[in-house]
Amino acid sequence: MTAIPFKLGSALALLTALGLASSARAEPDAAAERASDDLPARTNDDLPASTNDDLPASVPPELMARLTQLQAERRQQRESALGDAPAWAAGRAQRAAQHRREIAQVWGSVVNGLDGQAKLRMHAERMSRLNRMLDLAQHAADPALSARIEKDITRELVRHAQAMQLIRANGGGK
Repeated sequence: MTAIPFKLGSALALLTALGLASSARAEPDAAAERASDDLPARTNDDLPASTNDDLPASVPPELMARLTQLQAERRQQRESALGDAPAWAAGRAQRAAQHRREIAQVWGSVVNGLDGQAKLRMHAERMSRLNRMLDLAQHAADPALSARIEKDITRELVRHAQAMQLIRANGGGK
């Protein structure tokens, strides 16, 4: 009687170990990307607002200014349209097409490669989450949280710019 539960437990432990080992082998890119992030570690300290002087040397100030401007325009559009949900939903296709044009202007042919598309997809997911968090923080009237999320948005823009420049430098675009 005791042999059956022991065998089942052993089989479960073996399958779990094999599953963990295979998932670790299947995700080397994610681990390498996390390790290669040159962004400073998060702290609980209230950091001063980011300026162009705080940017890593690999991100040109003109590029960062352009990305920040595009983000601010999209944010302003979103804030003005939040009150009219049907109009916001109806204009989605037009906003998406405009955003794709802006991305193509900034990054050129990098957006046509697989690496560029993967980075853009990751950036879009992160930005959508950050923007939703910012909406909720502003709705809750929490200025400290809003400031922290805005800093995280800036960090994500810097991280994304570095990743896209690396793809461009490695021959992923002009």
